[in-house]
Amino acid sequence: MPRVIDLVADILIDAGIDHAFGLPGGVTQFMMEGCYKKGEKIKTITARHEASAAAMADMYGRITGKPGLLLGQGVWIGSNGAFGIMEAFFAGSPMLIITDVSDWDNMSLKGTYQCGTGDYGCVNLPEIFRSMTKYTTYATSPIDVVYGVQTAIKHAVSGRPGPACVLTKLSSLGGVIEDPSSLDVPIYPMEGFLNVSPPSISARDAERIAELLISANRPVMICGRGVHASRAYAEVREIAELIGIPVATSYMGKSSIPEVHDLALGVMGGRGQKLATEMIQKADVILAVGTALAPENTLNCSKEFINVEEQKLIHIDIDPRNAAWTYPATIGVTSDAKIALRTIIGFIKKKNPQIDVQKRIEDLQVIKKAPETEFFMNKFSNSDKLPLEPERVVKEINELIGEDDLVVLDAGNNRIWFCSLFKSKKERQVIAPGGAAGMAWSPNAAIAAQLLHDRGKVVSIVGDGGMLMALYTIETTKALNVPLLFIVFNNASLGNVRDFFSRKSRAIAEYPNTNFANVATAIGIDGIRVETLEELRPALEKGLKAEKPTLIDIVVNRASHLRVRTSL
Repeated sequence: MPRVIDLVADILIDAGIDHAFGLPGGVTQFMMEGCYKKGEKIKTITARHEASAAAMADMYGRITGKPGLLLGQGVWIGSNGAFGIMEAFFAGSPMLIITDVSDWDNMSLKGTYQCGTGDYGCVNLPEIFRSMTKYTTYATSPIDVVYGVQTAIKHAVSGRPGPACVLTKLSSLGGVIEDPSSLDVPIYPMEGFLNVSPPSISARDAERIAELLISANRPVMICGRGVHASRAYAEVREIAELIGIPVATSYMGKSSIPEVHDLALGVMGGRGQKLATEMIQKADVILAVGTALAPENTLNCSKEFINVEEQKLIHIDIDPRNAAWTYPATIGVTSDAKIALRTIIGFIKKKNPQIDVQKRIEDLQVIKKAPETEFFMNKFSNSDKLPLEPERVVKEINELIGEDDLVVLDAGNNRIWFCSLFKSKKERQVIAPGGAAGMAWSPNAAIAAQLLHDRGKVVSIVGDGGMLMALYTIETTKALNVPLLFIVFNNASLGNVRDFFSRKSRAIAEYPNTNFANVATAIGIDGIRVETLEELRPALEKGLKAEKPTLIDIVVNRASHLRVRTSL
């Protein structure tokens, strides 16, 4: 009589899920134990907080394309863990949540503590999870858990990825199945549930799009997070170089193409490059791929940003609800980004257009080099002023970071500086929160990134506010011995919200300066405090070369992020 826990662990391995992130508690702790007993087949990571485990699972999904497994007790996964689940939901990251309603001794109808069945005296976990996942099933019998996990894995990765939850009872997750071979509906291998092709562009639409792009005089491409999810990097670069189409990105699509590429424009909209916004405004044909063209990327869906009455908009997204959602499209297509671009490229090549690609590149380089363009820099980038200007810190990191290093951003002003001014050297070099964009996401998610990233350094960029919320991550990196580098932009304030207060009210978002280097040293990792320009580069060089966890605490000016925001 196999235990449900063991059957589920085997399904996870069958699906290629090789990490579990969680915090033991409730009935789910035994599922965590079941994963732990699988040894290297499922590396089980015990976080110090459910929010941390959820952010790690989110990052695992982004990097591997497989569901990040989140385990823990229901009321805490549904509250603390919601931090990472909501980010995965908004951002489209595959995640598998296995948790429980904590119906101790089948006493849910009597209001037992910590219970989440939704009965009188209990919180309603089924509704909580349904509100922030693609799919939630309430598995009330042992076989429901097995079927539910298989279905949840399928839904987590099919179409637009996202979180899927299997909510269990004590009697279901803790149960046994007497004879799996006698079930009316067999437990099939996982492979068959995953052998489903993503939505694909039709030949007719691909040819129409190819014709529009070939005939365009000023085409521009916009890439969103769907490019990352699809791993469509080679296709983005190929179509750019094939017809000389400049490439802008959404915030979540940053580094869809290396921003050092001749045809890269950087991030569009208020957080990004003025040039990207201007090129989109002047375009006659816009190819938007894997982006919803959401308000935060399009200056609130401004007609001055994209004017579909005068511009032709080609909008491709894997979710049919996203294509032609915020702007009406000339051609709207439901398709995986990689498949769509590959098919369009095929038609362009067949038509063999005579486009002077080199001329387009040269013209763009002239604009980029013009001082007034301020391409990936501003007047503060070379400042020697103290406290250090955030832009100067970004410039130094730009110059030192390696091609194989990975940058993980957090919420707050630190991500604005990097979104606008950090110039990626490789595709997918930047991973950022943008769905929910909660403070302290980066220190947690970056731990999982470093566990999975073996070709370079992972750098967690975080503000002092986010770091204070996640001090336990310092201990986690020590315990796991991952060579993660924390870089703290320390201005002793909640900078982003402070920027919107009046001068008389800014004290609400300010507090005494914390010496994070001392905190890191006390916990047991290397901590470096930077207060001068002379200390900055040596500290960064040391941290980037370190083979053990390191924290660099950089005292920066309380500069307003509004000075790097762009507008129409």
